[in-house]
Amino acid sequence: MTSSRREQSENRRARKRTRGATVRLVCASGALLLGATSISAAMLTDDSNLGLGATGIGFDGRFDLAVVTPDGSVEQVQEIGGEELVIDAARSLVPGRSVSVDIPVFNNTTQLAAETTFEIVAAGGDGAVTGVPNITPHLRFSATDASGTVLVDDVAWEDASGVLGILAARDSAPLVDGVPYVAGAVGSEQTLRLTIEYVDGPALEALNGGQSALSVRFHATSVTP
Repeated sequence: MTSSRREQSENRRARKRTRGATVRLVCASGALLLGATSISAAMLTDDSNLGLGATGIGFDGRFDLAVVTPDGSVEQVQEIGGEELVIDAARSLVPGRSVSVDIPVFNNTTQLAAETTFEIVAAGGDGAVTGVPNITPHLRFSATDASGTVLVDDVAWEDASGVLGILAARDSAPLVDGVPYVAGAVGSEQTLRLTIEYVDGPALEALNGGQSALSVRFHATSVTP
């Protein structure tokens, strides 16, 4: 190999070593630089609070279901688990006859829809009225909604429960107890038509003068729009 070629080869090797050294130096410098950045970040801190809502989180109204009484006034159903509504017409039943009652129910909540159910409740778990025979085991229940859709059909009180469906938000100011009912948005009300039959049969003479203490309980769960 000539002197010129040896010089060129040594120069190339020198350049490779220099590049290699340079790369290692960059990595080493980078590691030191990152370490310095980490220390700097640990020394400088900042906090910021972001308020969630001007008045706080949560529905600012009252979720409320209500019924319309026979005189056209409002009775709220707002207790946990539902409020009981006594069916006065049931007291006039005699064997072989039936009685029906219409119970208008409406969502009294401005913004939230209400998934609504109903059930028949027998006072004390058996419907007995103190001092008189208990006719509850001889009663059968049927129910429809305002369109005539059958919700329950010819069942004992223990099975007399069903779904009225989702009542739309009232979309206007809630009504308070005792005021005349004023309709809200379309779909915010429904009517439960309840029919109670006193089944005739043998040995009912022993139940002459008997009664049953019954209620219908409504319950609603809020549904977001």
